[in-house]
Amino acid sequence: MIYQIACFEINTLSKQLSIHNKVVKADQRLPDLFIELVNHYPNHCSKSALIETLWPDTVVSDWSISKLVSEARQLFKQYGYQQEVIQTLHGRGYRLASDLGDQIVKIEAQPVQTKIKHTPALPFMMSTQGKWTLFAGLMLICGVAWLLVSNQPQPLQKSEPVDSIGRLLWVDDNPHNNLTEKRYLEKQNITVYQVNSTEEALTSLELYEFDVIISDMGRDGEVLAGLNLLKSLREKNNHTPFLFYTIVLTQTQQNIIEQYQGQGVAVEAQKLYQLVLPFFENEPKTAATFNISG
Repeated sequence: MIYQIACFEINTLSKQLSIHNKVVKADQRLPDLFIELVNHYPNHCSKSALIETLWPDTVVSDWSISKLVSEARQLFKQYGYQQEVIQTLHGRGYRLASDLGDQIVKIEAQPVQTKIKHTPALPFMMSTQGKWTLFAGLMLICGVAWLLVSNQPQPLQKSEPVDSIGRLLWVDDNPHNNLTEKRYLEKQNITVYQVNSTEEALTSLELYEFDVIISDMGRDGEVLAGLNLLKSLREKNNHTPFLFYTIVLTQTQQNIIEQYQGQGVAVEAQKLYQLVLPFFENEPKTAATFNISG
């Protein structure tokens, strides 16, 4: 089957992806990803189902599928397609963008007919010199093939602790101020990723998913940068739990946080731990067990 969708085409037999009639050289899982999205459209594909299909009999984290989706989006931009390609449904999975899904055309693919060229058979008897010449030629071909394969760039592997129970994105332009809290959360098997700006946070959230976001209130000269980030995410229908860790809290700020569906605010470490831990799978610690000194 061949799927023709807007500017690109997928051949399900050859597992070949073309954009603007140009064959794309990319991860072999990319065509498989689009085949799954097309077959499920207008429904979505869950992350677990995609991982099971694209990485059969292999243990990988959901970062692998997030990275593959990100590569697909970047690839289409490189080929001049700027519209949305894959839609993220937070907490559910991914779906082919509706602008593409409504243009799906299915064509039966014709198997390629290969003409068999008959060549004279080699004589049954070959001289010793001829055998050595043939052997040397085969060894040369194998050596060249090995060099070509070994020099191919290997995909970047990203990993996190195997006992990690979830991810936390921490947005603060002074991350060194939170080292004690970061160490404590990592001792609870929470993987903490730190970024310094709103732009870095939005990029991280576009590429990957997090269980919780912690943000300071003001940074880079913008007094309400944290609130503006929260507002931007909610307007994009991103409902990742959002917490604030700040020095001073006013009633006005608290009201705005509630208005934009923020999940809480803390001005000291113990309160922050009490807010963060319930969002993860492990049993939340009681206040008496917190070791604020790290």
